[in-house]
Amino acid sequence: MLKMFTTQLSGLFSRLQGKEEWMMEDAARLLAQAAVGEGTIYIKGFEEMKGVTEEALNGEEPMACALELQNVDDLDGADRVLIVTRRSTDEDAIALARKLLDKQIPFTVISGTVKEAEEDLTTLADVHLNTQLVKGMLPDESGNRFGFPSLVAALYLYHGLKFSLDEMIAENE
Repeated sequence: MLKMFTTQLSGLFSRLQGKEEWMMEDAARLLAQAAVGEGTIYIKGFEEMKGVTEEALNGEEPMACALELQNVDDLDGADRVLIVTRRSTDEDAIALARKLLDKQIPFTVISGTVKEAEEDLTTLADVHLNTQLVKGMLPDESGNRFGFPSLVAALYLYHGLKFSLDEMIAENE
């Protein structure tokens, strides 16, 4: 089972690298506007995706100019936001996105794109990074799926975004 999961994860990382590489750079560019300007990068992770927030703020290599988003009312036009959630249809994340749009605060999202959703984060975000996950990776004997490494995929995208962001900040110093 672990060998199959490892194979699936390897394939997922290859897909993310191939399909999301340019979007990671676009997301980094958007966040860099705050980091090299007068703003702050705010991060909001929902549910298990709080792990990305923890990595960004308290990991071995914290993200420059980053804080956890507490209150949208405290943001101004120089700030940028990174939202991380399991699926693009997360209602709480969509509510946050609407508030950011109302305040004209640019933001990027990391989530799994749910196809055929009426309104979702893919249409609201300035930049959307797709985790390529909306269901488990492994089949069971009943035809169901399990093994849903959404946080692993989000962390992969986060690190790709952060590598580009760090380069952009270094170029502006």
